[in-house]
Amino acid sequence: MSGKYVFAIGAEDYPPYEFVEDGKLTGFHIELIRAVAQKNNLEITFERYPFKRAQQMLKTGKIDAFTYYGRTAEREKDTRYIDGNILHIAKIVYVVPKSREKEILFNGNLELLRDYRIVTQAGFSYGHEFDNADYLKKYAAPTLNGLKDLLLNGRGDLGIVYLSDFYSAYKDTDILDKFTIIDPPVLERPMYIGFSRKAEKDNISVYFADKMEEYKATEEYQVLYNKYFSTE
Repeated sequence: MSGKYVFAIGAEDYPPYEFVEDGKLTGFHIELIRAVAQKNNLEITFERYPFKRAQQMLKTGKIDAFTYYGRTAEREKDTRYIDGNILHIAKIVYVVPKSREKEILFNGNLELLRDYRIVTQAGFSYGHEFDNADYLKKYAAPTLNGLKDLLLNGRGDLGIVYLSDFYSAYKDTDILDKFTIIDPPVLERPMYIGFSRKAEKDNISVYFADKMEEYKATEEYQVLYNKYFSTE
């Protein structure tokens, strides 16, 4: 093992998973990866990039891994996904401004949404069915804030978001009071550390997956989990 690897994370903050606090990078993903690395004498450097740039760097082997990276058939061409490298399970939901909540009916059948403008976040995948539903009217906002603004300004009918991201971004504001979460969820989706196929050395993707599973079986991991998700 060379012991030195570069992990990319997104340029935006996604508390409680990856964010800057008091000038320092932290969050559940960051602490988890650092703990596994430290216990196994791996030197991991975190570098922040816009999503599309990090994705391209992963494809070309300029970075070893990309965190918080959902799995798709297209991404698997360049990325090694191993279940041991799952960071958390994300819930994807639709949100609608409360002023319009009685207008939009949804029971899990995407066909019911074909007449609505659905705001997504650029670069994000929301599962195979949604991503490939070409009959839907999808409009990509550059950021979560942009998605929120489009909905509140009436330039979209409903949005699709990762629930934890949405709550974390607006938990200390009045924004959550302006939206309704539509039930049922779109899906629950594993979020991975995706390892670059091109940069792979020392079988690091398999090694890290094994070591992360070992760590998740410890009391130390449970303490870390409870630190971020004690109310869940």
